[in-house]
Amino acid sequence: MKLFEIKSLLSNMGKNKVTMDKFKFSYNEVQFEVLIFTDRTPFQLLFGVLEKNFSFILELKQGYQLSNLSDEDFFTLCRILNLKPGKGSFTSHKFLKHFSTCIPLEYSGKKIQPHEVAWYKAKYVPESEKIYFYGWKTYGPDSPHSAKNFEKTKEFLGESVYQFCKKNNISSRWTNEPGKRKDYYSPNLYLKK
Repeated sequence: MKLFEIKSLLSNMGKNKVTMDKFKFSYNEVQFEVLIFTDRTPFQLLFGVLEKNFSFILELKQGYQLSNLSDEDFFTLCRILNLKPGKGSFTSHKFLKHFSTCIPLEYSGKKIQPHEVAWYKAKYVPESEKIYFYGWKTYGPDSPHSAKNFEKTKEFLGESVYQFCKKNNISSRWTNEPGKRKDYYSPNLYLKK
């Protein structure tokens, strides 16, 4: 499916120099949150079902070509939406067509915190219960330890942060305690302290 409806939003995100945005929409009275990541190739659209432990990622390739839902994700979506699959009732194309009409034209202007991404992407990383950003840690050249959490850094914070951390031997730190959460700040700022 070609998702031309996202062109304006992507353009506006570029003008605002952001690589991540999110918005909500509903289908059959079920609320979804979509996070868009433009710092990866291909771009990613992460669909999360609010109040359910379910998310899936679709890729947006050149020419606005959107990947298809896997069969497993589609049938799980059918159960959550309480709809029967089939051409006469519910199809992934019908769902994505509705989604395309809900895409905003402009960037929301809201800074997304790492735990908002982690909530949906935790299943893809080690220590998945630790979703709250807790800061950074550097390892010097004489240290017997080296940086870790690169997978989590890449999934939650993006490609450029991941590359910077690998190059500078910096670990992202995470906690499972919301009260210890810190607002995200760039590892560039951390090194300048």
